[in-house]
Amino acid sequence: MVHRKTAAFAGLALLLLLAGCAQVTVHSTVNGDGSIAEQTYQINMTRTAYGYLEEAAEEEGYESVEDSILSDLNETEREQIEYSEEYNGDTVTMTLTRTDFIPTADDGISVTTEDGELVYEDMNFVDEAAAAETETDFSQSITSGMSVDYYLTMPGEITDSNADVVDGNTAEWHESGSEAFNDNRIYARSEKPTFSMAPGFGPVSALVALLAVALVVLRRD
Repeated sequence: MVHRKTAAFAGLALLLLLAGCAQVTVHSTVNGDGSIAEQTYQINMTRTAYGYLEEAAEEEGYESVEDSILSDLNETEREQIEYSEEYNGDTVTMTLTRTDFIPTADDGISVTTEDGELVYEDMNFVDEAAAAETETDFSQSITSGMSVDYYLTMPGEITDSNADVVDGNTAEWHESGSEAFNDNRIYARSEKPTFSMAPGFGPVSALVALLAVALVVLRRD
């Protein structure tokens, strides 16, 4: 399941089919109001695999892999994303970072409130049709080099999750092979802070605001 916006993050289906080897690392941090403070996708692949992406981008009329990946995004959405490529020997690392946004259906991610708790769900690594198929020796060989490491930070202590590791307000998922991209639902729910900071409203801003309120109260007294 590849959504329009997250083709820029988690899709890369062509790479996975042609190269059969991709290591994806995701870091996602959620604000108390349900928005995403920061989400980073880091995709490691061989130069050969990256070459497939370059060829595909050129055939589709794009000037670069970056243009191909971000092609479905409008100008505002593009401005929200930092994209970079790093070359180290035979490895190419693509990094995409998006900050301070409210996830929508197009993102494949939802953050909702249920029974006073925040519920986070990422369905970008779930392909129900592929998961239902019987794996052959060939398909197993193709997916053997795939992996997903997903790190989530919630604004409160996590109370329920299907993660491999949970520690306070953080959770981790580690999948490899076909399960990494076929049946890898990311789910966690956490306590919702009673005082939620809006995006960009950091500790310093909060302190200034509290001081301002205190001054108003003092003046009234």
